[in-house]
Amino acid sequence: MKILIATIADIEALTNVEIESKLRSFEKNEEVAIDYDTRLYRWNTYFKELSPASAKPERVVYKAVIDDQIIGYIAGHLTGRYDKDAKIQSFYVLRDRQRSGAGTLLLKNLLSWLATHNVQSLCVGIEPDNPFQAFYLKYGGVHLNPHWICWDDIKTLRAKTGQS
Repeated sequence: MKILIATIADIEALTNVEIESKLRSFEKNEEVAIDYDTRLYRWNTYFKELSPASAKPERVVYKAVIDDQIIGYIAGHLTGRYDKDAKIQSFYVLRDRQRSGAGTLLLKNLLSWLATHNVQSLCVGIEPDNPFQAFYLKYGGVHLNPHWICWDDIKTLRAKTGQS
């Protein structure tokens, strides 16, 4: 498995990973959450630094690739949301590739990028009934409220992923 920086040329593949992951991982999906054109538009605006409104221009998307196929990705950017330095915008790994270490490798790469921007705190939005919040909690995240998990000091996150 290779972890590479995704580019605008990867938008269609990222969109497909997001939708496939949602369809195979969640019993209920809002129509907008799996609408291809909506998700494709969202990625276009993200790469062009037009969204989300609270984001600063500094951002990165890492992709996990096996045999030239994207099997997962993580997107993050600098922010001021909830007085945190950065936010995980989007993070998906295909269902049949979960528990393979891909998610942890993606997270480690994002942490390395965040370190180059002197990020001290991080947040991620997540639905209260999303079972994948356990992944963030395993790495020391705490609930800010039912929809947000945060690390006030990402040294905890770095330590739990094996980074110094």
